[in-house]
Amino acid sequence: KGDGPTLLEFRTYRYKGHSMSDPAKYRTKEEVETYKAKDPVEMVRKEILSKKLATENELTTIDQKVKEEVSLCVKFAEESAYPAPENAYTDVYADPAYPFLED
Repeated sequence: KGDGPTLLEFRTYRYKGHSMSDPAKYRTKEEVETYKAKDPVEMVRKEILSKKLATENELTTIDQKVKEEVSLCVKFAEESAYPAPENAYTDVYADPAYPFLED
């Protein structure tokens, strides 16, 4: 509507294990399928298509562009030098008056 910035929060469910070596046997197939049926990303995708806000081809193009951008970011990270140890706390925000920090 032009009312300024908007924040969208999508609470999703991790369908696979924590890593390639995690078979995720701690969840049932039924549990995973239940969450897939109410996946917010898929629900929004269906809504976009049903309201003709974008075509399937346009969404596929967006998905491909995102994958390419992520791939470039991964390549950059893998090819970059490790930061110097003395930079570990650079640009870290800390509020000394924060009520839950112990001295």
